[in-house]
Amino acid sequence: MIFDKILESGHIGLFTHMSPDGDALGSTFAMAGWLLRQGKKFTIFLPDPVSESLSFMIPEGMDRHIRIWKGDDDWAALKDLEGCDLLIGLDFNVPGRIGGWESAFRASRSYKILIDHHMFPDAGAFDTVISETAISSASELLYSLLRQAPGVDGDVSRLSIETREALLTGMTTDTNNFANSVYPSTLTMAAELIAAGTDRDKIIQKLFFCYPERRIRAQGYILDKLLRVTPEGVAYIFLDGRTQTRFGLQEGDTEGFVNIGLTMEKVRMSILAKRERGSSRIRISLRSKKGTSARECAAEFFHGGGHELASGGRLTLGTDVAAEKDVCGYIENSVRKFFMER
Repeated sequence: MIFDKILESGHIGLFTHMSPDGDALGSTFAMAGWLLRQGKKFTIFLPDPVSESLSFMIPEGMDRHIRIWKGDDDWAALKDLEGCDLLIGLDFNVPGRIGGWESAFRASRSYKILIDHHMFPDAGAFDTVISETAISSASELLYSLLRQAPGVDGDVSRLSIETREALLTGMTTDTNNFANSVYPSTLTMAAELIAAGTDRDKIIQKLFFCYPERRIRAQGYILDKLLRVTPEGVAYIFLDGRTQTRFGLQEGDTEGFVNIGLTMEKVRMSILAKRERGSSRIRISLRSKKGTSARECAAEFFHGGGHELASGGRLTLGTDVAAEKDVCGYIENSVRKFFMER
């Protein structure tokens, strides 16, 4: 069991993926909460800041344990990493997904543990891999482990409220509030956490009823002006830099937009393409209905992958497409080829 290794370690580093979403933060802060109760020294190494929309997930006092990637000249942070004798990766399958920390992570001789639910984990980069794809989220996978942790022994009410809230929040976001990737174990997890006193209503309020006005106004514009549906039944949105600036959109403001297209009966797949600020990269999110593989489409046309019905990828301006004006054409040609081949 990994807990023997954790408890014998002196300084533990926690890592998750770039642009951390609710599951990344949920699993990371849940593990951090458990470590805190064990009196362990730990540092959370984030590749990007926590978005405004998910900032409520940071437990009080946890900021002092967080290091955000600032560059190769952040010697203090790199020295902190060098001082770790155990590294734990959560909610990513390959070190390339942890952004700027990757080189130092790979170079570290510390024991490395992966806890993840994505396909094709890079087993060679870790000493212990705990990987399960038939599960809702990394948060659910960690929950199943923490239930058996020393001092918990199946009674989840013994977990701190911060850990329980993080786990339930992470699972809720990755299932889109129980709309996808839900297994019997997922419902059992929710029931046990709620029975232990976890306030799901508070979590739902924070996740879905605290949006800034700019998001709602942008959503109206996007649905009216930018949403397109192809003859193959693919709804897609390209959110360019100018539109993001117009509405003052921040990281996390468009969370969930990719799911909107799937509410239409004739739509089989939904794609959100979003220009990253100050970058030539276009981030791609794909969601699909059962019978259509978002993962295969992401892998074939968008340098990506993920789950069967929920995947991600990217395009690069100047390489995959010449300019922003060509992104919509690329998407339409790609999905046409994708469905012609099947």
